[in-house]
Amino acid sequence: MKLVHRDLVGHLESASKHLSYGEKNAFALVLFMYQVFSENPDLVVLDDPISSFDKNKKFAILHELFRGKASLKGRTTLMLTHDIEPAIDVIKGTKDVFQASKPSASFLSSRGGVVREVPIAKEDIQTFGKVCKANIASLQDPILAAIYLRRDYELRDEVGLEYNLLASLFKGRAVPTMQSIAEHRDMTPEEKESAVASIQEEHLPGFNYDALVAEVNDANCIRAKFLATDVGYEKIQLFRVFNIDHDDDVIRKFINESYHIENEYLMQLNPHKFESIPEYVIEECVRLLPMP
Repeated sequence: MKLVHRDLVGHLESASKHLSYGEKNAFALVLFMYQVFSENPDLVVLDDPISSFDKNKKFAILHELFRGKASLKGRTTLMLTHDIEPAIDVIKGTKDVFQASKPSASFLSSRGGVVREVPIAKEDIQTFGKVCKANIASLQDPILAAIYLRRDYELRDEVGLEYNLLASLFKGRAVPTMQSIAEHRDMTPEEKESAVASIQEEHLPGFNYDALVAEVNDANCIRAKFLATDVGYEKIQLFRVFNIDHDDDVIRKFINESYHIENEYLMQLNPHKFESIPEYVIEECVRLLPMP
């Protein structure tokens, strides 16, 4: 077999010396597909085949795997991945591109040697803002609901009185503070009253700052809540309330970014300044432009 490059004369003697990691994976998928067609198995298993590719290539490879002329359509295929993007494309896709392949998705987790499988439905794939609002409305524990509410304010970049009140709550401050780049001071009683009233009216009717601060400052109370929940994410939120500075940078980053808005939800590059669209996509759009 010879690998011929479109832009070079001749062929490459050793593909491994010229291909990137992602290109090697793509080439391996091509060879694997030939093996599938040759052996015609009852079950095809793909182990994380697209995680090394960027977003557009991930979709393109999925499209070839399950929609192309020589694809896996009609074959029972199990694809394992740590990536949520394939589930978004296949299950949530607005055009239902993959529906003819009859796809389904599940989330697998392991605790104590027991593997749990939870089906992923179309409505399970939500914006982060919607996730926050759903948990604020449904969680019975006001501490956990308030954590999601603080994240919702942060997500919307509304870091005024209400956000600062909630931030002060989780720091256990009897007197809440206003903190920004320009200032750091105690809230006035009027500001505190206004923030509490706003939270009660718009989000948590029973919100009581003083009562919740007492819970936050009661280590036994927070510890009991931690032990009572079986949800790992809730455990992390409650652990963060203790404000223990873990000596492992990786663990500390995970805990802090689970408590705060994760960077990929909050931070993006401005597409007006940073050219993020692949050139071939633009060229294809140009090609299809209607003639004057």
